[in-house]
Amino acid sequence: VAVPDTERAIEPALVVAAAAGQPLDEWPPEDVAIAVATLARIADAVTRARSEVSFYLRFRPAGEEAPEWVTADLAEIARYHLYDDAGKEESTVRVLYKDVLKRLETLAAEDKERGASDGGESRLQISHQPRLMSRTTLRNL
Repeated sequence: VAVPDTERAIEPALVVAAAAGQPLDEWPPEDVAIAVATLARIADAVTRARSEVSFYLRFRPAGEEAPEWVTADLAEIARYHLYDDAGKEESTVRVLYKDVLKRLETLAAEDKERGASDGGESRLQISHQPRLMSRTTLRNL
């Protein structure tokens, strides 16, 4: 799934070894290059998924943890970004992705209803302009 479309499939063990930082000397150089491209593609998908989840968690108060199910949903979002045919309406990956977005939208709405603001904390600040006139300055009018 994560191997770029322009490349052939490689052994999953190679990707695991590359991700773990193990020596890759025994693997063919072209396979190692594909593994590196695969890891870059996975990293990009995870970054995009984290960005999406962060958008929905923006109303969560600072210091409050996200529900545990968000971690599993993060993986589903990343998987959606890895699939090339995920955009197809009948795709299982797309259906799961849409379900995750609905849960995250509900969570964001609940956080917003509790009064949290964009950025995590709600700090009401009241300010006013300095007084321009006083009783003394208006006495002669």
